[in-house]
Amino acid sequence: MMQDITSLSLCELADAIRQGRISSCQAVTACLERIDAWQPRINAFVTIDREGALASARRADHSLAEGRILGPLHGVPLAHKDMFARAGRTASCGSRIFSGEVAKETATVLERLDGAGAVEIGTLNMTELAGSDTPGEEPLGPCHNPWNTQRFNPGSSYGPAAALAARLIYGSLGSCTGGSIRIPAAVCGVTGLKPTCGRISRHGALSRSWSLDTIGPMARTARDVARLLGCICGFDARDPASSDEPVPDYERGLSIRLADIRIAVQRRFWSVVDPDVADALACFQEILARQGATIRPADLPDGHLLWDLASVLSDCETATVFGRDLRERGADITEANRNQLQRGNFIPAPRYLEALALRGRYLREFCEGVFADADVLLTPALPLPPPAIEKMRDERFADEFNRSRVINIYTRPFNYLGLPALSVPCGFTADGMPVACQLVGRPFDEATLLAVAHAYQDLTDWHHRSPQI
Repeated sequence: MMQDITSLSLCELADAIRQGRISSCQAVTACLERIDAWQPRINAFVTIDREGALASARRADHSLAEGRILGPLHGVPLAHKDMFARAGRTASCGSRIFSGEVAKETATVLERLDGAGAVEIGTLNMTELAGSDTPGEEPLGPCHNPWNTQRFNPGSSYGPAAALAARLIYGSLGSCTGGSIRIPAAVCGVTGLKPTCGRISRHGALSRSWSLDTIGPMARTARDVARLLGCICGFDARDPASSDEPVPDYERGLSIRLADIRIAVQRRFWSVVDPDVADALACFQEILARQGATIRPADLPDGHLLWDLASVLSDCETATVFGRDLRERGADITEANRNQLQRGNFIPAPRYLEALALRGRYLREFCEGVFADADVLLTPALPLPPPAIEKMRDERFADEFNRSRVINIYTRPFNYLGLPALSVPCGFTADGMPVACQLVGRPFDEATLLAVAHAYQDLTDWHHRSPQI
């Protein structure tokens, strides 16, 4: 019996297409059939471009028949968070305020994926303006976690994470201001990377916070993420904040000896950590230690201080970015997001400038303290499993939950520092929810994070598990 096409990883499918064992049309058709089965349950997609995807797949198959490989993603079906411009199309950005706005040009990352031969199958759900994810107030309707549709599905890139977990697509692009790639990847059991600030061009993507925003790849495996990253990163003159740092061959760099890797682990957590999460982190360390990795405890700076500084930057910049929209179309923005978008108006300018000025100092101190004798830092991605949706609809519970910071205490600080961070599936809770760890690296050292995650995934099968409909 032929293997279910949708069970393949991105790299496995790309290899199968290139070798002629599977056609791009077969892959797209398999995805569309699975989308039809899952979409009513999880609402991961905003748009599904059946005709366009099949036409692109036919072109990919025709090119292959003529001996032409379009690129490392030849014929592979992808879909992305609905916040990237494509000429002639409207990106909702999860909001009503952009309805009818047709893009005149295409985002750099989409151009690069097109050049790599990918097939775009549709666009994916996201929270309003990549911000507040209050249950019941989603303009595009809620996107549910395929592992348990009754549990809160946090993070603005929840559409990509849910679609990947349900095996509807092979890879996706999300965005991250304070954890919106790593958090949904963690709760959905997929792999998600927040690259170093500046590693990937943001031209043509929704902007919330120019100091913190990053675009990053999400997929089932570290190898898949490495391939996507290699296709999209690099300097772009249309984004002056993009870096000209050399881009390594991420896939080739996956082969490492764990005996050469030093991993720092927190001596003291920044929050309460669920016992199932703590156990999964301990098992992660044990597996790598058995392969020769050096594990050492580390004292980290105050994560809550870094969280506060990130919040100042995010709130002030978001209020500036969406100030005109609030004035002219505030009625089309949900109350939760209106409140969130206005917070920055009440922060004094000196406080913002201080948060900006301290960033370099804290980055230097963090790297000198943690990475002087370690290559990677290991933390939880999310310290607690997500609560039930019904609980989050209780205003008092939701307020206490959000004020506790547990949702992004391990992610937002690294947006402030600009460091690369990778969410890696590493277990399940007793009630069947995915658990993930976070690997953090030196600036522009995504390669080491991906290599460690790849080595771990070679020894485990958490990333292969998928929910049942």
